[in-house]
Amino acid sequence: MMKTMKRTVQCGSYPIHYTLIIKKVKNINMHIEWNGEIIVSANAYVPISHIDAFVSGKIEWILKQQEQMLKRNTQILQSENELMLLGKMRRIEYKISNFERVSYDEECVYVTMKSNSNKQKVIQTFLDKLCKDIFYDIAIQTHQELHDYVIVFPTIKCRTMTSRWGSCIPAKHSITLNKKMIHYPIPFIEYVILHEFVHFIQPNHSKAFYHIIEHHMPDYKARIKLAQ
Repeated sequence: MMKTMKRTVQCGSYPIHYTLIIKKVKNINMHIEWNGEIIVSANAYVPISHIDAFVSGKIEWILKQQEQMLKRNTQILQSENELMLLGKMRRIEYKISNFERVSYDEECVYVTMKSNSNKQKVIQTFLDKLCKDIFYDIAIQTHQELHDYVIVFPTIKCRTMTSRWGSCIPAKHSITLNKKMIHYPIPFIEYVILHEFVHFIQPNHSKAFYHIIEHHMPDYKARIKLAQ
């Protein structure tokens, strides 16, 4: 019977979080998911300490793979005059005023700011709020879509992550989402949030997990490609 657990192994000052799947395999196997998540499979007879040692021994390979994924997934998202927002590159127009406000339409991002304000900080404050608003709204819709399952609505956190689009801690009823998703199309964001919610139902990436994903989002594979 397959068993899944979350593990953390400390590599110097760097913690490596990975998902361990116990199943009938000959060797310890490892791969990196599209979102940077580390998946390790091993036989039940292999001591946990050996598996942790295997993972820590692969630290250089893991960091290199995650870095490559980040480079593939993070192209030119922002410059002084352009901003990739929700999957579309938009021109930034600045206006000096006695207050600060940022808005956008299909073509432009309009930045109203004080003469002594920092452009990047004004835009980042806007993006941080937009992340919270959009991610939370999608989380509510996703929770409603999964009404057949008993899921406690989780705490939604947003932060910049270097190697993953999202993560969840079922025991704490929390989901953490990467702020960088705000640069990508809404369908991709919807997939990541559904992906994390389904982990409350299936903690692994089994066929049952993807069966639920596909049932609620038949085009999920195409959505993943929106960030590649």
